[in-house]
Amino acid sequence: MEHKEFKRQLDELRTIITDGIAYFSAWQAIANLDENSAHALNRYRGFFLPAQVSLKNMALLQFSKIFDPDTRTISLRNLLSAVKENRQLLTPHAEEDDLKRIEHLIDSNEESLNHLKGFRDQRLAHHDKVISSDTSLTFGKVRKLIDDVKVIYNSLSRGHERSTTAFDFISREAERHTLQVIEIMCEERDRAKERISEIDTHE
Repeated sequence: MEHKEFKRQLDELRTIITDGIAYFSAWQAIANLDENSAHALNRYRGFFLPAQVSLKNMALLQFSKIFDPDTRTISLRNLLSAVKENRQLLTPHAEEDDLKRIEHLIDSNEESLNHLKGFRDQRLAHHDKVISSDTSLTFGKVRKLIDDVKVIYNSLSRGHERSTTAFDFISREAERHTLQVIEIMCEERDRAKERISEIDTHE
């Protein structure tokens, strides 16, 4: 792989990771509601329930792309393979130990990645009648995977051109905006209850 092509794929991969983090952060904010907020959103559950499922599925789909071993795809695995073949050209600012740490992080998530691949193949890309593998993914495992993805990507980017991406800002922004929408829904619900109370008082 040429230096220019590596840069192009690295930039494209950043977009995939950014989208996945945004979807996950918004999903997390909706999934971890207190009772009052849940009741407020339930007034519009025809929208928020499908939205929650969609955010979850899109987040998992994005992160399954990130580790896709298919050589036709843009993924961390394929970029790492390219670096192994020509480290001096593609990541001139990285050391051999940096690549070993990246491989260790990928290996430490192997179980989660297998579950993620099963979920994508059997529930997202297709909807198999029979589940042939364990596709369960806990919230904690997905969070660890995301945290490690950020480290892996920034390690490659730093080795390539001494630059990193502030993924935490993207996560905080998505969560903050989602919580602001939830707060608006709670305020709207409270105003509706006040109007009903005023009507009852005047009758």
